[in-house]
Amino acid sequence: MATGQMATGQMAARGVTLTAVLRQSSCRVVSAVSLSVLTIMISSGIVSASPWQSFAVFASDDTQISPQIHGGTIVWQQLIEFGGAYDWDIYAADITDPNDPSVFVVANYPNDETAPVVFDNFVAWQDNYYGDWDIYVRDISKADSTEVLITDLLFDQQKPVIYGNILLWQDNSASDTDVIAADITDPNDVTLFNLTPYAYDQQNAAIYRNTVLWQDNFVWEDSPDGEWNIFGADIIRMDKPVEYTLSVMPQDQQNAKISGDIIVWQQDFADDMDILAADISDPKNPRLIYIATDSDSSAINPDIDGNIIVWQDDRNGDWDIYGYNLTTQREFVITDNQPSQTTFSNQTSPSLSGNTVVWEDDIATATNIYATVLTGPEIASCPSPLPGDANGDCVVNLNDFALMAQSWLVCNLDDATACP
Repeated sequence: MATGQMATGQMAARGVTLTAVLRQSSCRVVSAVSLSVLTIMISSGIVSASPWQSFAVFASDDTQISPQIHGGTIVWQQLIEFGGAYDWDIYAADITDPNDPSVFVVANYPNDETAPVVFDNFVAWQDNYYGDWDIYVRDISKADSTEVLITDLLFDQQKPVIYGNILLWQDNSASDTDVIAADITDPNDVTLFNLTPYAYDQQNAAIYRNTVLWQDNFVWEDSPDGEWNIFGADIIRMDKPVEYTLSVMPQDQQNAKISGDIIVWQQDFADDMDILAADISDPKNPRLIYIATDSDSSAINPDIDGNIIVWQDDRNGDWDIYGYNLTTQREFVITDNQPSQTTFSNQTSPSLSGNTVVWEDDIATATNIYATVLTGPEIASCPSPLPGDANGDCVVNLNDFALMAQSWLVCNLDDATACP
């Protein structure tokens, strides 16, 4: 057991109040004009993207990377110069009013604060203030709050993720990397649980409610060099997680994310990366879904919320943000304006919450964080499932009949003598 109370003396030296940031310049508005026609990976439908307006969250000459969003709050790390030296600090913005984001500093201490994540009022990040990487959290709903050191431990604790009052990170205290969990309902009194006390590396955790994912390079008999596979666990009891193997294939599966019963990840196919997903409503029998599998380009860094998946894609020669609607089974472009664009830039590292997407964009002198609010048919959902909708696209047509016909007169009763 380890507690945040170990950090009490250290926090007294670091504690500062949240600092508002004056806007350095007005937000630059860019029109995201769509391709005239998009090829859909799974269905035969065709859809063009809406003219969504993107905006710089906090236009700056400082480099900004690693955006994450939850609700109306965006967090990122920003490279700050002070006294001739540079280090990374944590910034946040409330974009409830996208035309006038409220920006404030979360953590700006010597050495680096990086890899921020946010859920409701809590922001977590990794910090090497004391010479190795530790995990901190801060309640940003209180202007006079100070951050709490969660992992006053040796070695490195990195890549935090958070959902509700559950905080996860990866820890290399042993000879490999494990996924650790903590309930931070009271950040000053936490108990740590090692969810993956196994050989080899478990890292890049993700969480939705009680379900945790991670990638694991366990060495199988037919893969002596080890490959990254996706595993998961129900952690309703963190001291006794129920583990599942979710994706074990011959190629690396990495950077998994989860929303509801759907997980999404990037997979190495034929020397490029593709986006795949799976329905894990029955975690012992995941149902595979192909999302972006263009053999001539790479698709990486997926994220998901509800029925929408986003990722970065280099099919047009630079990195752009694409989306996919699991309900309509249609792909759409978010940030590229081919074929008319004349200025090329890279949009990378997307993060999605509700209908808002944020990303890094290097179109200006320094990489900055941009965002857009998705609207229109591209993000349509299905509030009332229809009887006979076999493929779940909220339309009953011949595609559903074809699926039904594949099992016509098939009987799957566990006692065959009961079949008619």
